[in-house]
Amino acid sequence: MSIRTSFAWAFSEQTLQQVIQLAAAVIIARLLAPDEMGIFALAVSAAAMLTAVRDFGVGNYLIREPDLTMGKVRSAFGAMLVFSWSLGLILVLGRDAIAELYGRPEIADVMGLLSLSFFVAPFGQPATALLTREMRFGTLHGIGLTAVSIGSTLSVGLAYAGYSYYALAWGLLTTMSLRAVLSMIAYRRYALMWPSFTHWRDITRFGGLLSLTSLIGAANNEGMRFVLGWFTSPASLAQFHRAAQVPDLFRQGIFAPVARVLTPAWSEDIRNGRPIGAAAEKLVALNTVLVWPVFLALSFVAAPFITLVFGPQWEAAGRIFPWVLLAQGIVAALPQPEQVLVPHGLVGRAFLVRAAAATVSLGSAIYGASLGLEAFAISRVVAAFFLIALVFLAIHRLIDFHAWRFGPRYLRSAGVAVLAALPAAAFHFSGQESMNLLDLAALVAACGLLWLLGIFITRHFVWGELLLVARKGLGS
Repeated sequence: MSIRTSFAWAFSEQTLQQVIQLAAAVIIARLLAPDEMGIFALAVSAAAMLTAVRDFGVGNYLIREPDLTMGKVRSAFGAMLVFSWSLGLILVLGRDAIAELYGRPEIADVMGLLSLSFFVAPFGQPATALLTREMRFGTLHGIGLTAVSIGSTLSVGLAYAGYSYYALAWGLLTTMSLRAVLSMIAYRRYALMWPSFTHWRDITRFGGLLSLTSLIGAANNEGMRFVLGWFTSPASLAQFHRAAQVPDLFRQGIFAPVARVLTPAWSEDIRNGRPIGAAAEKLVALNTVLVWPVFLALSFVAAPFITLVFGPQWEAAGRIFPWVLLAQGIVAALPQPEQVLVPHGLVGRAFLVRAAAATVSLGSAIYGASLGLEAFAISRVVAAFFLIALVFLAIHRLIDFHAWRFGPRYLRSAGVAVLAALPAAAFHFSGQESMNLLDLAALVAACGLLWLLGIFITRHFVWGELLLVARKGLGS
């Protein structure tokens, strides 16, 4: 499968999943109170650091390994089985202590449900990794979309039936379980195999450090939520989570499919001695021209947008929304460190980047949370600037970064962002404090048309890609 086709399948899967999840979130936000959402968010945050290291780097090991045999696949399965089940047991045994820390016993029940995913995930991971290695993104598209659709529908149904935060936990567990089962069905050869530990040393050397890197990243992302919940309340944590949800969904809708395709593609390029600088340059241009215009436009209509989509009880999320958008937009300026460093085998350098970034992130989060919700949101901008500086230092030689090449890419994306955001800016300066669905639809249409005009005027490479897609769609 070609890179363009792989990107098309991966973007389609991620986009459709995000649309389904956002639609479910909009409905659930009106069925559950902020405090109920906060209980689930705290339970997920407590489990997330273990979730981040659950696969023990097995997926990337199977994707990168040049001489892959059945013995190595079985050893990878055995390593993940032991590691994931051990983490699941830790989560089960520690759930009461974490619940007592917050003085909310309900957290323990939610964590008990979430721990079940640790006992299910290992069975589907080898098949998923090998489908990715073989660039079978059409198959992965069907698996992901089916699992998310059923899991999100279950969450909405249970929330409507009055199951409170349990609705979210059951939906997440169902999604995870379906992914594992459907992956095994799609790749039956690796569905029910006996575990092995023949190659455990190689897997441990690679996966151990990569798992530590993932753990640091999870501590950076989830630890700050833990800090906010500790200094304030579950309701404040829910407000921040709601403000971060839209940019998270949008940004991950871009970064996640890109990472899924580039990891196997760039690993092969590097093994064959081919440079990735030109590809990284295009990746930066794609990320910024998609992320910056949307986030700039949303920052002008932050409060009206949040209250329209999620309801008036989320007004505080609307106030901090611009700061969250700015932090997320900064991170889009360069590839994620793992996208470049892992294919090069520089897992240790990725660990150092994440460790240093987490130190500053958690330190600023503690200070910000002690001052209040808005100060905490501002602290995310500080952490984002520090992270992007570290990423630049770690990867600029590997992607052959030069200002005269990357600078015009940034300027084009910034120009497109300013042009596309003009309708939202006009709405903001008109003094309107609320919007309806018609207003939102008109803004989306106007901003979208100006975005197209912007990439045409600036001769952004995305314009050429869109023309190519249009010609293929028309059969010309």
